[in-house]
Amino acid sequence: MQQTNLSVVKDVGEDRFASELADQPEAEHGVALRQMLRPVAQYLADDQVREITIPAPGRLFLRIAGAWHERAAPELSYDYLDALVATMASYNKVNFEPIQSLMLLDGERAQVMRPPAVIEGCISVNIRKFSGVVKNLDELASQGAFDHWQDVSGRIEAPEQLTPEDRELLTLKEERNMRAFLERAVLLRKNIIIGGKTGSGKTTFARSLIERVPTDERLITIEDVHELFLFNHPNRVHMMYGANEGQVSATDCVAACMRSSPDRIFLSELRDAEAAWEYLSALNTGHPGSITTTHANTAWDTFSRVALLIKQSSAGNQIDIATIRTYLLSTLDIALYFSAYKLVQVYFNPERAGALL
Repeated sequence: MQQTNLSVVKDVGEDRFASELADQPEAEHGVALRQMLRPVAQYLADDQVREITIPAPGRLFLRIAGAWHERAAPELSYDYLDALVATMASYNKVNFEPIQSLMLLDGERAQVMRPPAVIEGCISVNIRKFSGVVKNLDELASQGAFDHWQDVSGRIEAPEQLTPEDRELLTLKEERNMRAFLERAVLLRKNIIIGGKTGSGKTTFARSLIERVPTDERLITIEDVHELFLFNHPNRVHMMYGANEGQVSATDCVAACMRSSPDRIFLSELRDAEAAWEYLSALNTGHPGSITTTHANTAWDTFSRVALLIKQSSAGNQIDIATIRTYLLSTLDIALYFSAYKLVQVYFNPERAGALL
């Protein structure tokens, strides 16, 4: 069996190193990558470290409890980083580009950049660690995730004209019983969007909500990084999309999903314009009860962000932004904003949504 010679890091260029790796069996790609990750292995194994970033050769920062901490890393030279990103690309079975998102051995996400995407002499590597732990709503509540949140829904003028289900949800919200509100919203098949910045806990919370979906439903997830595992739902399909050669688009995934008889569709994050339009259309054609995430600064901002995204799609660019926003307010029932793994804002106004229909 051909052995991985790590001395090539210093002796040969990246192209030859990547070529040697490409000739190895798949299992050996994993062995080679684990070897190359040895300088950061202790941080990958440390549960307190959520993120590792190497902004330039010899510099390393760890994100712990929301703050960055610098560590010495003299072994992370330019040549070493060059070989490391080549090994990452080989492990992912792709040709490396100046900017690329890659997966690591234990589900970590790596964003790598090298010249000409960054200045000469610099290679940047950012690793976001993945947590497969699914906390239920009771656990989140006991940890204070729902202790301090602001209601940004606006006034309800005629609650008596709402459905009994919506009145029930409004009562739970007014009582500030957020755990019960969220659980009932999932069971009542409300469409929920979770906004927040990178590392705010959006995906972690989405997993907690999906865990409350009845286990006899057929679920399909659409992701670019596999993070929604659905261990308790046997009738599940995990679809994957990406921009690399040989991968399918998010739009194709949504189209295939619509022909696969799902009870619910979960798109991990709204960031592809065409997929966003197709996905939201699916919610209005017999597939309610979805949960998705997006980058946003407030609960209200989720609607603006998704509206701008849809505006970039081939269908959306023919529609004015006000109409798109109206469509979103009538489609997405609940908007939640998270920061530092805590619920900060809640939007739920069925009266406004009904008036827009």
